[in-house]
Amino acid sequence: MKFASICCVSMVSLMMAYLWLPAVAAGQSPERPKEGQPANRVEILDFHNEHRCPTCLEIERLTRKILTDSYAEELKKGTISFRLINADDKENLAIVRKYKAYGSTLIIRSVRNGKEEFVDLTNFAFMNFNKSQKFAATVKKEINTGLQRIKT
Repeated sequence: MKFASICCVSMVSLMMAYLWLPAVAAGQSPERPKEGQPANRVEILDFHNEHRCPTCLEIERLTRKILTDSYAEELKKGTISFRLINADDKENLAIVRKYKAYGSTLIIRSVRNGKEEFVDLTNFAFMNFNKSQKFAATVKKEINTGLQRIKT
């Protein structure tokens, strides 16, 4: 029985180390845009798990509404994009690790000349999803900050 306990503890330790390996530092190596994507852009990354709670769904709904209501032209041009990313999908492992998005996570990232800056709004989003005006004001402020970064 002791052997099984030691093995389980060792396996858990290995899994934790594997999951929490340091990600590539933001802005360290230039990022090339995907085909058709502007070199300078703002991306909203909404990570989720396979099974989504009502709060996560509401955060997505509010974020999409902000984008369509306030940034339709930027969305059309590709200056702003929205990506819904399943953190449980193995194909997304690299980006999940990069942002440490092992669950529901809301990131606003700006990329200018291959250099990235980002803000993690996860805690804010979960604390304010039910205060739509405050949620919208802060998300817009961060998107506008990102837009300013890519223009200067």
